[in-house]
Amino acid sequence: MGKKINTKIIHFGSDPNIHFGSLNDPIYRNSTLIFQNYESLIKAKKNKFSTPYYGRIGTYTTRRFEKLMSNLYETDFSIVTSSGLSAITITLLAFLKQNDELIITENCYEPVYNFATDELKKFGISAKFFKTNNSEKLKNLINHNTKILYIESPGSLNYEVEDLTKTVKMAKKKKVLTIMDNTWSTFVGCNPLKFGVDIVIESATKYISGHSDNFCGVIACSKEHYPKIKQTAVRLGDFVSPESCFHASKGLKTLNTRLEKHFENAKKVFNYLKNEKIISEIIFLPDKSNKYHKLWKKYHSTGNGLITFSIKKSGSIKNFLNFLRLFKIGFSWGGYESLIIPLNNLKPLKNPSKSNNYWFRIHVGLESIDDLINDLAYAIKKYENKKK
Repeated sequence: MGKKINTKIIHFGSDPNIHFGSLNDPIYRNSTLIFQNYESLIKAKKNKFSTPYYGRIGTYTTRRFEKLMSNLYETDFSIVTSSGLSAITITLLAFLKQNDELIITENCYEPVYNFATDELKKFGISAKFFKTNNSEKLKNLINHNTKILYIESPGSLNYEVEDLTKTVKMAKKKKVLTIMDNTWSTFVGCNPLKFGVDIVIESATKYISGHSDNFCGVIACSKEHYPKIKQTAVRLGDFVSPESCFHASKGLKTLNTRLEKHFENAKKVFNYLKNEKIISEIIFLPDKSNKYHKLWKKYHSTGNGLITFSIKKSGSIKNFLNFLRLFKIGFSWGGYESLIIPLNNLKPLKNPSKSNNYWFRIHVGLESIDDLINDLAYAIKKYENKKK
């Protein structure tokens, strides 16, 4: 499967014959698109989601990227949006109305929690939260007002993995739409559509773009759900620039290779961290002692660069963070560089933790693994030797 995907990534969506031999498509920048005659205007208006009509709805560049993502997810349609978060909010708004309910995994991306509890609440839409793989609790939460079951698997902080087949089966029995954030694995590691998930969302800002310089979101879905989602995106005025699609398309070409290297480096960093006495806990899905390891292996064929860990509170947190040189303090992940961010909690709906540990999430980048380990070792040594 890996070779098939990698070959498709490289070769699909490139047509040198229509671009004077260029392997890469040119960037089409336009707001206004002109029509040859009245008849072509009327035809375009009737088919504005599939033919050139107006730049905000889609340019040649954005539509090429959408076709590419549809092909890679092996589905009818994809919709490109301005960010991963906009892909989520647009999809939720497309299917929810006043008095509806949605059920969201507790381990969701924090902005999703905020959108559901603050913004959707204004429209009379309520959100409930469920713990991963708690089928009995989930079953009891679903009622006649429930329209959506939202999953993020693995979670982006704690890497909890949902048993997709079991959860989706329950949702379908209750006629509830399933939506999944697949950013952790990307389509390379998991295609939730094949496990019955209705709509898949991915933040192309992260591993797809791969260089920490681009915002882009993708929604993959069937022809049944496409018109409603696309219409909502257009009515909300969401717009993704052709440059963003160009950068995401370019990032795709090296995605599989980069993921393999991120994963290889992360495994070595994990092996180092687990032998450091000051490390209290490590969350890493390839770790066989991780409670979600078997489910991860069942549904996902690759890993990535994310590790979450805690250190004992024996000094000021800044005495650890400020001595790191290669692990930069910064949000997001999926770029070539190593990052670290301190965490208050591993789930957004929990109150700030009062534990005896400091928690961190790191994204292991593409640097020399020896340099990365030495960077962590130096910061840990300084932290241990410098008390409050």
